[in-house]
Amino acid sequence: MLFYPFTFANGKTAKNRFFKSAMEEQLAKQNQPTMPLVQLYDTWARGGAGVLVTGNVMVAENGKGSINDVVLTDERSLPTLQQWAKAGTQNDTLLIMQINHAGKQSPKVLSPTPVAPSAVALQGMDGFINPPRALTETEINTLIEQFATTAKIAEKAGFSGVQIHAAHG
Repeated sequence: MLFYPFTFANGKTAKNRFFKSAMEEQLAKQNQPTMPLVQLYDTWARGGAGVLVTGNVMVAENGKGSINDVVLTDERSLPTLQQWAKAGTQNDTLLIMQINHAGKQSPKVLSPTPVAPSAVALQGMDGFINPPRALTETEINTLIEQFATTAKIAEKAGFSGVQIHAAHG
C-alpha cells in the first residue's frame, strides 16, 4: 500500500503514502521564511515522499508558539514562499502548509498575555506559559479572517493545500 497513490476528497492525489507530518523547523528569521527552509523541503521532496506537511506557520504575531516560527499575515515574503512551494512540490510531491495560532500555549517570552477562547489556564505550565485572556467575539472573528488570509497566501504561493492546526485551546 505504501507505494500506491491516494486521492483526497478534494481531488488532489498523493503519488504514494509516505507522509512527513508537521515538525517545528525553527528556520524563520524575523518571522519570515528563509532559504534554509526552502532547502530543507527541496531535500525532502527529492526524497520521494507523497505528502510533506510544513511545521507551524502562524497566522498572527500574537499566536507564535516558538521564537523562530514563520508568521504569514501578508505577501511581503511571497517570492520566498513561492520558492518554498516550488521546492516542496517538485517530484510530484504535495506540500501542505500547517497554519496555526498557539493560543494559550504561546510561551510567556513571546506572549505576556496569551489569548484563547476562554481564560482557563493550562495545568503544569507555571513559569513557562502565562494564564490566557479570553478572546472577545470581535477577536475571534478577526482570528478566523487571519486563518483565511494565510490560507489564501499559501494558495497564491503554490502550496498544495493547508492543514489547520487547531489543538491549542
